[in-house]
Amino acid sequence: MNYTKYDMNAYNLHIIKTSKFKTISVGVAFRRKLVKEEITIRNLLKELMLNATHNYPTEKSLVIATENLYDLKLMSSNYRIGNYAIMTFRTRFLNEKFTESGMNCESIKFFLDVIFNPKLDENNDLLKCKRKIEKSILSLKDNKIRYAMTRLLETTGDMPYSYNNYGYLDDLEKITIDKVNDYYNSIIKDDIIDVYVVGDVDEAAIKAIFRENFKVTTFHKQEVNLIAPELDNLKKVKEIKESDSVNQTQLAILFNIHNLSDRERKYVLPVYNEMLGGTANSLLFDAVREKNSYAYYVNSIVKSYDNFLIVYAGIGKGNEKNVLKIIDKTLKDVASGRILEDKFNSAKETIISAIKASVDTPMGIISNYYAMTLVNSPDVAERIQNMQSVTMDEITKVVKKISMHTIYIFDGNDEKNNN
Repeated sequence: MNYTKYDMNAYNLHIIKTSKFKTISVGVAFRRKLVKEEITIRNLLKELMLNATHNYPTEKSLVIATENLYDLKLMSSNYRIGNYAIMTFRTRFLNEKFTESGMNCESIKFFLDVIFNPKLDENNDLLKCKRKIEKSILSLKDNKIRYAMTRLLETTGDMPYSYNNYGYLDDLEKITIDKVNDYYNSIIKDDIIDVYVVGDVDEAAIKAIFRENFKVTTFHKQEVNLIAPELDNLKKVKEIKESDSVNQTQLAILFNIHNLSDRERKYVLPVYNEMLGGTANSLLFDAVREKNSYAYYVNSIVKSYDNFLIVYAGIGKGNEKNVLKIIDKTLKDVASGRILEDKFNSAKETIISAIKASVDTPMGIISNYYAMTLVNSPDVAERIQNMQSVTMDEITKVVKKISMHTIYIFDGNDEKNNN
């Protein structure tokens, strides 16, 4: 693969030339500081932009156009990393070497029409898209563990991760099409934009297509610190309990993390999380489920750029204290250096395998290079080398920077059993 970054003044164009795929993939990422009041409208805008353009004014006409372009694919997503809200639009289409001359340009121009010429008016199924967002918001409680983790993070106050990623019903009802247009103009003008192209392409031709058709002219954009603020340590761990008619108790525990080095954030902490609860071969799985049968499942996730770790489990009613004791003991064992070497080596091997697999798909390649932009991540070879060099001593040191902050218990209220 050959990587080149072009400064196009108002945006950055990243071209990754490779003959590995018959397709060409293009990703456009818009990012800005996360604002709670913008979450809902950002999700709605994403839906509307993939629904119709002025040149393809209905969803059906847009679908027909993709079929005429040799089954071109359109995708979009909204997500958050640290303090940034990121909205991406992606396309994948057959390289013209396997179709006909000129199709690369036609496909990219069609994709950019979706981005720069969306049909944002009342006739573009505004109500249908609103209902889709509403359904996502309401579905949160259907996934009990996701609901528990959301409620847990809400307790942190005004942190970027305390907000509902799907948005808010009150905000949704207030959104008019005029507000959607204003917000669209704002992202085109103010968001930091990176464009990624992966495939066997002529770099000069690709650069010329974007220079002519990528309609962004605002040069100066506001960068913010990616890393979210650290939570304060508490004198006493908070415990919050909520009841509902659920069959199993959902336990979610928030741990705050302080004073991470860049190496710890990128390499040591992921290895520790993988050991702790990343797989069915983890320390917590062995201790909580296999040895004691207290949980239906137990896992952990780490958010290095949010400075927190969450352990979550579906457990039998009444087992909360036992599970909490085992989790606490497991963390102390690791901090004291009582680490099983096979768990440590297995964790590193799993992560390294995932890094290697990430370059097997165009979107994985784009994600790797976007990480280079966002967090100054090195290339894949150096990431693997750095991951391999993590030591057990580094694991024990990083664990001492982690402390329990809040326990959230979503418990059954036994209504079903009493009826």
